Amino acid sequence: MQVMLRWLQQPYPFENRWSRALYTALWAGCFITFFIFLLRPFGTQVPAGREVAFLGVCALFGLVTALTTVLVHGFCLLLPGVFDDEKWRLWKEIVFNLCFIGCIGLGNLLLTHFLWETPLNAATFWKWQGLTFAVGVFPTLLGAFIGQIKLQKKYTEEAARLSQQVHPPAPVSHASVVLAGDNQNETLRLDAAQILYLSAADNYVQVYYLENDALKSRILRGTMKKMEDALSAFPRFFRCHRTYIVNLDQVSRVSGNAQGYRLHLDGVEASVPVSRNLNETVREKLT
Repeated sequence: MQVMLRWLQQPYPFENRWSRALYTALWAGCFITFFIFLLRPFGTQVPAGREVAFLGVCALFGLVTALTTVLVHGFCLLLPGVFDDEKWRLWKEIVFNLCFIGCIGLGNLLLTHFLWETPLNAATFWKWQGLTFAVGVFPTLLGAFIGQIKLQKKYTEEAARLSQQVHPPAPVSHASVVLAGDNQNETLRLDAAQILYLSAADNYVQVYYLENDALKSRILRGTMKKMEDALSAFPRFFRCHRTYIVNLDQVSRVSGNAQGYRLHLDGVEASVPVSRNLNETVREKLT
């Protein structure tokens, strides 16, 4: 039981991009269409000569799945704090998918009400929930478990190889950089080599740096874009994630989990995540 609970707490990627949502909607819609048409579950009977009409009905159910996928994705974009890739876990993915299937079940009920005037009541609601879960729950849960295992293995192995190839730190540079916040007289002047990484939260950026070999931090009001511009003269500062900028010269090793790479810096307990679409760029810059 403890092993299962620990596994459910494992990191899991949450895709919150429109391109991914549209791809998933298309794939899921086609899968449902041809699943119903070819397998004809729940004792579905199609009279001779009505195959084309039946395919059209199947396509409507596929369309419900596709539209629900797009609508749920739009809802996720409205709540970025809840659907945060950095905090997403396998158990959240499972619960999210179960709720998603429930939304499709509701859409299927509304479709049958429109097509065949199915009454909208508790009995028909639970009937269509049961039918939809019967089709979708097994592949959804199996996909989540298999996906977590495959991604964990992939990124762990790649990170281990990358750690062995991390480029030695460049000679210490004493070039000065000024990071200015939006508030009056809010500036931080440091040697570029002192800065370890920056992280953003809402309208603030926290700068982590070394001072007399001790880890310090300072919060500035401002955007990551503004800080990125201030560091643009120093190519070893890299925005590896939407909310992180890291000094690549300070990276000592790389680890991986199902969400991708994580960069580790000497003397820093926390690790810095890497956006999955930047994995190749990070590999090139670190080796």
